[in-house]
Amino acid sequence: MSTEGAQAPGTPQYPPAEMLHPGASVAMSGVGTAATGWARLDTLLVALAIISALSLYLFRLGQPAQFIYDELYHAYTAAKLAEGSPAPYDPFAKVPEEDKQRGKVAHVWDHPAFAKLPMQVGIKLFGDNPFGWRFANAIFGGLGVGIFYVLGRKLFNREIALYATALLLLDGLWFVESRLALNDIYLVCFLLLGYLAFASYLQSPPDTRWRYLWLTGVGLGMAIATKWSALYSIGFVGLVATVREIRLCLAHAKVAPARALLLLAGAGATLAGALLVLPAMLYVAAYVQYFLMGFDWSDWRELQRQMWSYHTNLKACHNWASPWWSWPLMLRPVWYHLFIMGNPLSWWLYLPAVLFVAVQWVRGRFAAVGLGVVLLGFFGQWMPWALSPRVSYFYHMLPSVPFACLALGYVLSCLRRKQIRIGPRRILRGHPIVLGYLAVVLGSFVFFYPIYTLLPVSDAPILALSRLGLGPDLNFTQMHYWLPTWVPGSEWAFGCPQPALLDTLRSFVR
Repeated sequence: MSTEGAQAPGTPQYPPAEMLHPGASVAMSGVGTAATGWARLDTLLVALAIISALSLYLFRLGQPAQFIYDELYHAYTAAKLAEGSPAPYDPFAKVPEEDKQRGKVAHVWDHPAFAKLPMQVGIKLFGDNPFGWRFANAIFGGLGVGIFYVLGRKLFNREIALYATALLLLDGLWFVESRLALNDIYLVCFLLLGYLAFASYLQSPPDTRWRYLWLTGVGLGMAIATKWSALYSIGFVGLVATVREIRLCLAHAKVAPARALLLLAGAGATLAGALLVLPAMLYVAAYVQYFLMGFDWSDWRELQRQMWSYHTNLKACHNWASPWWSWPLMLRPVWYHLFIMGNPLSWWLYLPAVLFVAVQWVRGRFAAVGLGVVLLGFFGQWMPWALSPRVSYFYHMLPSVPFACLALGYVLSCLRRKQIRIGPRRILRGHPIVLGYLAVVLGSFVFFYPIYTLLPVSDAPILALSRLGLGPDLNFTQMHYWLPTWVPGSEWAFGCPQPALLDTLRSFVR
């Protein structure tokens, strides 16, 4: 007879609220949206999602056959490391003169080491060419879609997971980042793994919870080894986990004070080990190639100091830079021969969807774990940018996009069950509205696909507005400039770093 999960004599009987605020033994996510057990169908859907994503990302991956945006730095750096050159790890090393013929290339030493490693694998397999630079990103992007479906099923039912996965597949920013040799897609894949483990921690009973904290530390630790911005999630996840551990210790203290003290000590040690020590170890381990190339600990410490100095003093202006508050509105995507942007017909509903989720979470007395994790992931990776003094860009929103897709998927699921009476005998059902909306999102993705991929298109006018007296005729590319601020070379008042939110508040106080 199994005794796993059985409570020993004297162990407090946890009321539902004790488990659900902020952790839960079941994934309560709202009426009709709660997670159900994993089935063989879910395994097939994960495989289908990954295959679909890889089909999208690998097709014409070698085009455009040139450095795009920061590939000048990331792809070039990975290629030099794959050759065996240690120079890209040295913040004081200069680019060889002969390499400058390839463009304004530079070494990327200002980000942690992990993303450079899989990029080198692609280059070793396929050569120093665009397909080789981008291959690992496409693989991680496809796997990330599969991980995302698993997270959706962990938090919600199959319907919401399917809606959200479809939205992510049709998201332009995820698509472009999976097809360029940049480091953001690695960051988000590991964040998704971390949040998947953390959701398991929140949903697990008290006697089995700590194992998932260690898995959370693995995911978030690898994310930090890719990009420092993952520290935001370490902080917020650690705060929520600390609250849960304190509540569980207080529940024990009511019946067994001595045991509660031991539990508190164990919780503190586990939190420190899983969310501080383990991520730090993984961060250092990501520099294995660095140390094998002859660098020592003093070099490593100096590199970290230079990284910190670079990011905290990055005040340069850029015409395609944008402040954090503009990202969900997609006011200023990044144009660099192709558009690094989202799907506008889903992006412009992200904030309303997240606000709807927040209202439902509050109305449910904070008991729905799925909704809470969505809010934690979305705001936890977006709002800290309000405090950043450095220059920022639209694509810094990427880590929040999967959680926005979950929020919108949740809204679509709620809408599908709605019936709206629009007359004495007519009822508008939600199901066709949801299917119609997803079809429109698909159409928008297809419409922007040539802009996402730099697919060759004609410059000939297509939309003859002049005949209607509505302005000049538009060619295919110009038809995609839905906002004036999307037009290359257009005026934009926020290209320089804006005062951080705290600095703005201080100015009002003065």
